[in-house]
Amino acid sequence: MAQSAANARTGVELTTEKVTFIADTNSADRFLPRIAVAKSRTENGRTTIEKSFRPFEAVDMTRVLDFNANDVPDPPEDTTMRVCESGGSEGLKFPVRNVCVRGGYLFYFDVEDVDDQVRGHYVSYHAPPIGVVPLDKVDVATPPGGRRVFRDHAHTDAKHGYEFVLIHAPDGGSETTRPAAFFVAESLAQREKWLKALRFRAEITADTKLRPNIIARAPQLENTLPKLFRSKRAQKRRTAEEDDEPEDAETLFIEQAKKEFGVIDFHDDNWLNNFFMNNSDFDAGNKIDQLEQWQSSIKRGLRGAVLEQYEYFVEASGEMTTMGKEVAALKSMVETQNELIKEMKDIDFTATFTDGDEMDLLDSDDEEIEPTNNRDGGRRRRRQLQQVDEDDSSLSSDEEAAPVRKLKQKLRSGMSVDSTNQENGNIEIPPWLDDVSEEISAFIKECRYTDATDLLFKAKNESNDILGLHDRPTENKLTKKQHANMLNMLNSLDTLSELMSGRLVEGLRRKNEAFKQAGKRDRSDPLSLMAPMVSPCCLNDDQIPLHLLVKLGKTQEAATAYAARRSLLLLESLHERPISGSGNVDLVIYAAQLSQSFFSCLAIAVEGFLDLFLVQSINSPSRDEESSTLSAASRNVPPGALASIVLWCDSELSKFSAAFGGTRILGNLALSPPPRREAAQNRGRIVGFEEEDNQANKERQNAIDVAAQCVDQAFTHAAENLDSIGLPLTPRLAEYIRSRLKGCESEVSRLLNSKWRHITFEWEIELDEADIPMDEGRRSFSTHSKSQEAAV
Repeated sequence: MAQSAANARTGVELTTEKVTFIADTNSADRFLPRIAVAKSRTENGRTTIEKSFRPFEAVDMTRVLDFNANDVPDPPEDTTMRVCESGGSEGLKFPVRNVCVRGGYLFYFDVEDVDDQVRGHYVSYHAPPIGVVPLDKVDVATPPGGRRVFRDHAHTDAKHGYEFVLIHAPDGGSETTRPAAFFVAESLAQREKWLKALRFRAEITADTKLRPNIIARAPQLENTLPKLFRSKRAQKRRTAEEDDEPEDAETLFIEQAKKEFGVIDFHDDNWLNNFFMNNSDFDAGNKIDQLEQWQSSIKRGLRGAVLEQYEYFVEASGEMTTMGKEVAALKSMVETQNELIKEMKDIDFTATFTDGDEMDLLDSDDEEIEPTNNRDGGRRRRRQLQQVDEDDSSLSSDEEAAPVRKLKQKLRSGMSVDSTNQENGNIEIPPWLDDVSEEISAFIKECRYTDATDLLFKAKNESNDILGLHDRPTENKLTKKQHANMLNMLNSLDTLSELMSGRLVEGLRRKNEAFKQAGKRDRSDPLSLMAPMVSPCCLNDDQIPLHLLVKLGKTQEAATAYAARRSLLLLESLHERPISGSGNVDLVIYAAQLSQSFFSCLAIAVEGFLDLFLVQSINSPSRDEESSTLSAASRNVPPGALASIVLWCDSELSKFSAAFGGTRILGNLALSPPPRREAAQNRGRIVGFEEEDNQANKERQNAIDVAAQCVDQAFTHAAENLDSIGLPLTPRLAEYIRSRLKGCESEVSRLLNSKWRHITFEWEIELDEADIPMDEGRRSFSTHSKSQEAAV
């Protein structure tokens, strides 16, 4: 409680001051602090109270008291944050402000109003605060979803920190809701620390009061107020005599402070009690001035010592930086010398000169050498020719003189011996191979897989040619470094090839899965039957990735991806809408429609698969020598891919048989196995069952006739489409359909065309009693027992 008492003859006066707030007239979303003053005067037993308000001044900030409760933690240290303010036509702004918490209020100041001479957790200010936020009855919230800033402030400067908001939550009644206040902390740790402190103080309803203004009451200290609380502008206008104190005065102040406070058993409580025992309250202002002067002297001395040490550190850092650069230069020089030594070791001096120095064996008939622009080069060549002319007489045969003539011709044409050595030296590597790995990686990142594949194979072919030239028994060789670089480049190309293959396979898998889910949704939609629709599976948009996979050697992955897409296409053909109509005749037409659609798609799919691997060659065999497309491509298709596509065709046949023998075709017919002879005789003896048996036999016979026609359509379209490409799967289809005929396959076989006899002759073989399945035998036995009971 900020209280001050004044004794007078006529009574006692008591002044109480506390912090309150008022809305800013210039900004509707900001509040300004004010001081509420309550003066109570007691005279002759009567007490009068006068209440008033005054503006909040800069000197009042040092007098604001914090809560005195023991369970209230200390406020967080003063720091800088961004504060949301209205910028008028420019929108919201988040300027940097210096914020602090005192009692139940959060104050924020201009950063220029902070006293630079006072350092610590709680600083001093030269001007009143720009605004204040009351902390009573507020909720502290952060952006939802763990974001750093609120969505509405993502385009502002708030994105540079961690935002939180103070929202007023009144209890109700006549209290109006205050506008929300947004702050942006510099770090996540700072935000969490402030959130904890603000939430704790939001639950406290006590007033924020000011301590007694002793300095203002002392008339002899009125002249010290500008010195204690001077603004930054006043500091800039100080004279050089006031700003620069003599060095001996600084030393004297420090010695006095050490003498008074540098004792071993110093306690601040004892010193404070001793001071007020020997001095009055009005002497406190002078002592405060003296203590501040001592503190300033100590700070300036420490600042000077720190600056001196910092200068030493900067000088040492500069020396270390210079030494580091010199060490790096020495390291580079050593590496260059090592490379030069390795190249000197790899030079083959015997490649140019054989059996000694051939320069002593050159013919010197022609001594006329034209001078060149390079005078030193011309002199060197003349010296070489003169050296050759000395021992020319020792050569007698033309064979021995042939290499000498060649060397002499090179010298005459302006070439030196050094350039001759370069001709017979190392293999030249194209410069574009140095950056080929980076270019391919960039193509892969941009999804330009065709360009990446072309460049990859071009680099591989060039590298293999260079390594093949190196392995030949010739004089042209790669250096050890070049050879190692070529091998490393081939390894990196293999790695990039695997990366590109994986991306192609994953892209095809995701696209096929998307088409599969889209097909399910379309088939489940009842409105899809009212309009014609083309499935996206019919699009041939996977040819480029499949060809790239085959080119990269990933034949098994290409076959799997190709089969997955074509399975979706065949599934769409199995869900074709039947031709409208009713009766058994429509089933025959629908069977023809379904078979033609399925087997034509299957044939096209197999041909498309073979086209992935079929390579046209110059010496391609004629049509007479080729029995089918499959046999012609079998020499180019890898065995694993060919086996996988054949197994895929078999699985698709099983799917077709399931649909053909299900509710689409055969499932709609009243097919049943023929009755046993004994059961038919016993049933015929009963009066009244003859007409029922005749009617059932007619319906069964009609169903068998329709089933035979449907099976004939399936066999016909399968043979027309699959036999032409060398994939005769009609016998396999017959095996799958036989299991769907419900025991009447022998009767269906008799009704089929004779051209299918070679694949359906097994259907006419009747089973013995021992070969009858157990469940069918039980049904026959139970039927026979019931007929006997009825006859009796």
